[in-house]
Amino acid sequence: MPKNLWKNRQKKTSQKNRKSGSNRALFQRIYDSRPAMMITSVAIAIVLWFVISIAIYPTTPRTLHHVPLKVEIAGTSAEENGLSVIDYDIKDVTVQIEGKRSKVGNIEADNLTAEAVVENVTSAGTKTLSITVTGNGNEQFNVKSISPSTVNVTFDKIDTYTFEIKPSAPNLTFTDGCVLDEENFACTPSTIDVTGPQKQLDQVKYCVAETQQKEQLSASKIYTTDTLLFYNEAGTQVDSKDFTWDVAAFSLEVPVLYQKTMDVTYQITNAPANFDLDALKQRLHLSEQQITLAAPNTSMEEMSEFNIGSVALRDIDLDYSNDFVVNVPDDYVNQSGFSTVTLSLDSADLVKKDFVISDIGVVNAPGTYDFNVLTQQLKVSIIGPADVMDELDASDLTANVDLLSYSTQAGAVDSDTVTFNYTPTISCSKYNTVWAVGDYRVAVQGVRSTATTTAGAGQNPSTVTVTGNN
Repeated sequence: MPKNLWKNRQKKTSQKNRKSGSNRALFQRIYDSRPAMMITSVAIAIVLWFVISIAIYPTTPRTLHHVPLKVEIAGTSAEENGLSVIDYDIKDVTVQIEGKRSKVGNIEADNLTAEAVVENVTSAGTKTLSITVTGNGNEQFNVKSISPSTVNVTFDKIDTYTFEIKPSAPNLTFTDGCVLDEENFACTPSTIDVTGPQKQLDQVKYCVAETQQKEQLSASKIYTTDTLLFYNEAGTQVDSKDFTWDVAAFSLEVPVLYQKTMDVTYQITNAPANFDLDALKQRLHLSEQQITLAAPNTSMEEMSEFNIGSVALRDIDLDYSNDFVVNVPDDYVNQSGFSTVTLSLDSADLVKKDFVISDIGVVNAPGTYDFNVLTQQLKVSIIGPADVMDELDASDLTANVDLLSYSTQAGAVDSDTVTFNYTPTISCSKYNTVWAVGDYRVAVQGVRSTATTTAGAGQNPSTVTVTGNN
């Protein structure tokens, strides 16, 4: 080998050895530093722990919270019996699983499904069912525990019932003189089909469409609401969260009536002109003194009293009592609640006696006939205060046939003579607090006057009439 080549090789070898020695010295200095020794120790410990864990504990547990729970009945006995799941008391569970570290480490709650075991459910009611947990994909694990391990599931048949809807507006008020027309307070639609659990539907007695609107009304108004409430027979609200219906809104028609309270009155007819009606009315008593009526308009503004009817003076005996039916127009509402009013006589200190009247005359007779009364005497019953009746005599009484408004029937006319029976007016000029009771008739005859006969010669007598009222 040439001498120069040998020298060059030795030179390169010497340089390489110096560089290698320098690197070893650098590593030695780093290794000898305290932080480096700590990092190295930790890394070695982790590697050793991992190796030992894999070797000694190949599987590991994992706890997952809020695993969603579902209840499926497809293909089960519950479905075969027409049942549906109404509700269940828990919605998720906590699961502890176990598996290979490399497998379970990546499993999350959303990768699992908890499911109720629906077996042998054949009737409605709340059933306690066990729970199983499975993976949603290819997860490999064992279930060590499930908490809670059971779920209470309510089953029932789904049905559709039809209910009548009642309207309700509890916060509405009305101005003075106005009231709600409850009879015509209505909801549209008036009925509704509701679908839900049969057991809950069976509890419902009625349903109510209700508006919470606050307002004072003086006229009718229509409201719209989407609130539908359900109540049982006791008036307690029924839970309707599982009910469904197709109607989105309900129309409530709130009709307003105009109200008025009036005195109850009556009339006494066929009384003599001088008779003291006020004195008699003090003895007559009404079972109801006032009545309250309501109408859809202001037609009652001019009304000051409510007349129940009339009674003939001759019908008021010592034991008089009569029920008058309260009749109001079709569009009126009787808000007082009573349908009859009784008028009765307080007969204390009243006496009834019989008298024979001989003074019977004719008044207001038409000039076409000459009238006279065929009945000579008339026995009548008179009622009056005891002290007056002690002084009363038959001579104080008169009976008058008032023909002012009488009309004869064609069959009563015989040639130039007309004969008929008539109810006379019995009066007492001396005492104005006595009256005749009972129905009396006297025979009356009329003969056509000479002037009328001459003027009407050749006419059919049967067509002759005397205007009046029998």
